Amino acid sequence: MVPQQHRSVAIVDEQGEVELSTSPSVTSSLSRSALLRLISMLLVVGIPIVVLGLLVLYPLAAILLQSVFPNIYAINPDVTPGLSALKQVFSDPLNYQAFGNSLWLSAITALIASLVGTTLAILAKRTDLPFRGMMDTLVWIIFFFPSFLIGEAWSLILIRGGIPDQFLHFSDALIKGFFSPAGVIFVLSLKSFPYVYISVSAALRWLGSEFEDAARLSGARVWRAWLSINTPLLAPAIFAGGLIAFAEALSDFGTAATIAQSSNVTLVTYQIYAAINTAPVNFSAAAALSLLLFMAIALALLVQTGVQRRRSFQVISGRNRPARPISLGLWRWPALLFCILVFTLALLLPLSMCLILSFLHAFGNGLTSSNWTVANYMAVLAQGSDALDALSRTVWLALGTATMTTLLGLPIAFIIRRTHLPGRSILSMFTLVTIAVPGIILACGYIFAWNAPYLENIGIGGQDGIQFYGTIWLLFCAYIGGNLPYATRLSIGGLEQVGTNMLETGRVQGANIFQLIFHIVGPLLRSHLLSIWLLVFTGTMFELAASELLYPPGQPTLPVQIISFFNDFKLGPGMALSMLNVAIVAFALIAIRVLPWLVGKIGGRMQRRKANYAQYVSTDQTAQ
Repeated sequence: MVPQQHRSVAIVDEQGEVELSTSPSVTSSLSRSALLRLISMLLVVGIPIVVLGLLVLYPLAAILLQSVFPNIYAINPDVTPGLSALKQVFSDPLNYQAFGNSLWLSAITALIASLVGTTLAILAKRTDLPFRGMMDTLVWIIFFFPSFLIGEAWSLILIRGGIPDQFLHFSDALIKGFFSPAGVIFVLSLKSFPYVYISVSAALRWLGSEFEDAARLSGARVWRAWLSINTPLLAPAIFAGGLIAFAEALSDFGTAATIAQSSNVTLVTYQIYAAINTAPVNFSAAAALSLLLFMAIALALLVQTGVQRRRSFQVISGRNRPARPISLGLWRWPALLFCILVFTLALLLPLSMCLILSFLHAFGNGLTSSNWTVANYMAVLAQGSDALDALSRTVWLALGTATMTTLLGLPIAFIIRRTHLPGRSILSMFTLVTIAVPGIILACGYIFAWNAPYLENIGIGGQDGIQFYGTIWLLFCAYIGGNLPYATRLSIGGLEQVGTNMLETGRVQGANIFQLIFHIVGPLLRSHLLSIWLLVFTGTMFELAASELLYPPGQPTLPVQIISFFNDFKLGPGMALSMLNVAIVAFALIAIRVLPWLVGKIGGRMQRRKANYAQYVSTDQTAQ
């Protein structure tokens, strides 16, 4: 049906000229429709952009201002520019060493992660390796597993007098070698290789067997065909994944706060934390280090984006042959052992150590029968305990953050990809670059931006103003600001699957932007949005850097409470709380994956029952 259109009414004036106008009722209807359309535009477009500006752009600008104007946030602000903060970073040997350590350790980590991730991806996607179907699931579990838990678990595995050492009696050389830069690289590599695995797996999906077949017909062996043809074709994906691994290792705070501190290896993320969290507070050094770290990470991600844009897609054509699995022969068993070794080191051993310690009275008493207990779980789940409060607080923060960022990220992505609004290219570049912002840097920006003295002039802070700094709402906003660029970029990827003809049809039928997003795009991308929600929920549950700097006094989040237990040598309660965190995330993952399938099954059964009932009624009426 064609929607009813308003017709103009012809009115003849005294001079006999025809003038087109509309009736008062039609004019009123049009103005009301235009007003509603304007309001919906402001709500859907304006609110997400304002949120992005206040929660991401403003804190980052505060870091830049603090670096260039060292006294701008003092009680008596001074806008005199100076480079004293940057000079201090390079004049302090500890800061200089921390930045240098972060760069070269992250570079080696990226190299190792590229080798391990690429090998695993090829074995999983292009060979007849046994049990290769399980590899994707295991990689995603490692991807979600927090780095501070992996670092702490490995520190306890190889500590002198620990449970493994009581049985295996590690040599001094092994223990000394682990608690060194080599151990930091080891832990960072175990956490970073999933980025390369995911990138290479996506590239292998489009790489058929026609190039291999051509090389084989020319007399090349399988390994020669891979080295000379497939490896260069996969090089952009490997390089892009390696750069992401480098950026993630450079910005990692969990490893810096655990294994790196135990090994006396100072990293730049911990130096930023120390500058803010120790007395006297050194805001200038924290801002300068944050700015340098952000520039290094942003440069790596911009290079990664350039590599992806230059990548040749000529392997994708209508003549692609399905990729055939490579028969490994006897090499399948060494390859299988390699995979088992990687996943044992990255997941099985750390998770097993955490689980065992959560059921022990005392770490040093070993695995004796009298040392097993469930008291750790009872203690953290006791009514009114700090651990239970931290658990419930973190769950609510994660639920709110995941929901808000998913709802806000989709309209921003829609503005970038499906509108012609001015400034959308700048908005796109801004969301891309801010993906590089680690939680520790954004948290520093929130301290500068929302604790500024001039906010008292607009009623924020002070004795009589609205209290925002030092509250749980500041941490909640920091979570949203840190995850909003990710949600936006992931939503852009989902929007590419929605055809423009569906949106044009909606516009012809009179749908406004609010209706297009929430009645057409949203339902079509339901599964994609659920994945974004789960990713943000998981990341918030394990977020440590921003939580350490911004949690209100007496209201720690779950990761902060876990680290506090570890620092007080309460390993049992700390590990019990960690396992509860892992269990909540696993339950969310299962629920997100299973509930849609279960609803579909129930809905299909109900539809069949309705159809059978309608057929029964129809037959009964016919019989009468």
